[in-house]
Amino acid sequence: MFRTTAVVAFILFALAAPVSANGTAPVQLSKAGGVPVALTAESLSRLPTLDQEVSFQAAKGIRSARYKGVLLWEILKANGMIDEGGHHNELRQVFSVTGSDGYRIDFSVGEIAPDFGNKAIMLSTEEDGKALVPPTLTVPGDKRGARNVHDVVRIEVR
Repeated sequence: MFRTTAVVAFILFALAAPVSANGTAPVQLSKAGGVPVALTAESLSRLPTLDQEVSFQAAKGIRSARYKGVLLWEILKANGMIDEGGHHNELRQVFSVTGSDGYRIDFSVGEIAPDFGNKAIMLSTEEDGKALVPPTLTVPGDKRGARNVHDVVRIEVR
């Protein structure tokens, strides 16, 4: 009985999840105490894009690719996720990026804030001209690619 109930609940949950026009579930963007936002290909296309070459050390040598996407700073700011209410509040905020496999990396918002780290971390929607569905988080300038997150499903701001 429990197994049947669990399966039915999972199917209902999966059917209730929003789907973007390209047939994929959107990336969920949330902030503690706030209403989650669905980042779809359509909503990302309304934000400024960046095209940049990213190289890093991988298990099999140096990997380089040209990525196109939206800066995380622009995504967070456009969706009201940056706490700008006090003196340098953004420096106390962190965000976690999680891939479909459960791989999660945490970052300081100060690392991407234009007035501080100004690191061009972005949610990439294309790699070498090919669509990335779901998108990949790319971290240019890192020597190793361990902070890149493939198949991003969730971004949480705290």
